[in-house]
Amino acid sequence: MKKPQDSERPTLILIRGLPGSGKSYIAKALQKALGEDSVVMLDPDATDYNSKAYAAHTKALTEEGVDPKLHAYRFLRAQAHNGIAAHKIIIWNQPFTNLEIFNKMIANLEGYAAEHHTSLPILVAEVEVDHRVAKERITRRKQEGGHGPSDNTFTRFTNDYFSFREHGYTTVALRGDDDVAMSVAAVVQALDQL
Repeated sequence: MKKPQDSERPTLILIRGLPGSGKSYIAKALQKALGEDSVVMLDPDATDYNSKAYAAHTKALTEEGVDPKLHAYRFLRAQAHNGIAAHKIIIWNQPFTNLEIFNKMIANLEGYAAEHHTSLPILVAEVEVDHRVAKERITRRKQEGGHGPSDNTFTRFTNDYFSFREHGYTTVALRGDDDVAMSVAAVVQALDQL
């Protein structure tokens, strides 16, 4: 694979799957493998919503009249825009179950890349795992003080989740119960073919 810092264009990797599927482990290992200085990592569950940067962001959006429900997404999107302008690899780790919203987000990011006279190759890494395994992981994580969706939200994600492969996206299928190194190698191989 071409060294990320030598790339003449940004790259977007979207890691999607059910909560508890192993997305975050794969995202962190991939960031390390690609070179942390070359990567912008986006994850709504890992965002510091108490930071000065987020406070300034929400203040500005509130003044613009933007719905507070969109503040977190807009914060991540602004970081993605910065990554595009800097020709970085953007890893966005989120379930992404709604195809219509996903398509709009991709259109925005591709449009931003075009405005900056570059293209934006996109790879969707879909992390698959049995929903019962994912649910057990979430339950354990919450018992240990971690985050996780409510039972109703998890059920909705499970019911709504499907592959985006048939919708025009280059995808790589990963198993959330495989060794993380295997998943990283599969993503790197798919990036080589973009």
